[in-house]
Amino acid sequence: MDDTKAIVRKPNPAVDSAVVFSMRNLPLLEQGTSYDPLATAENLWVNIKVYASGGENALHAHKAEDHAFIVLQGKATFSFGDGSTRMVRAHEGVMIPKGVEYKFEADAAENLVLLRVGGGQRTTTGLDDLTPFGAPRDINGQTIFADGTTKIGHDPRNGESSKTRVYAKGKYFAPD
Repeated sequence: MDDTKAIVRKPNPAVDSAVVFSMRNLPLLEQGTSYDPLATAENLWVNIKVYASGGENALHAHKAEDHAFIVLQGKATFSFGDGSTRMVRAHEGVMIPKGVEYKFEADAAENLVLLRVGGGQRTTTGLDDLTPFGAPRDINGQTIFADGTTKIGHDPRNGESSKTRVYAKGKYFAPD
C-alpha cells in the first residue's frame, strides 16, 4: 500500500482570484525612485518602477527569479555581466533569466517608467510574507551583487533608489 498522502491545496481568495490593476495617474519624480506593487500571485508578481535618473547601477543577479522589464516611458541602457549593453526604449523590453547579471542606467531626459514582471520557483507557498514591493520574501532575499554580497534596497550601489524620493508636482504617467 502507498503511504504517500495527496497534498490538497485549499482555495485562497488572495491567490485564486483575478486582480485588475492600473498604472494611470502614477506620480512622476524629480529625484529618486518609486517601486510599487500592482498585483501578486503565488508564483508571479507585477510591479511598477519610476526612476528620475540613475537606475540599478551595480551589477547584480536574481538567483531565484526570472523577470522582465517593459519600458512604458523613457529609455534605459542595460548592461550585462558578459559585457554586452542594449538601449531599451518605450514599448520595448528585456527578459532576464535567473542568475544573469545586469544593471541599467536611465536616460535623465525624462522619467523612466518600467513595468516589472517577475516569477520564480518558491521555497514557500502563499502570500503571507511579501516585501513592500509585492515580491515574495523567499525570492527577494536571493538577490546578490556581482561580488557575491546580498543586494539591499538602500545600498548606495543601487544608485537612484538610495536617494530621497521627490515627486514632480503635477506630473503623472498616463493621466486620465
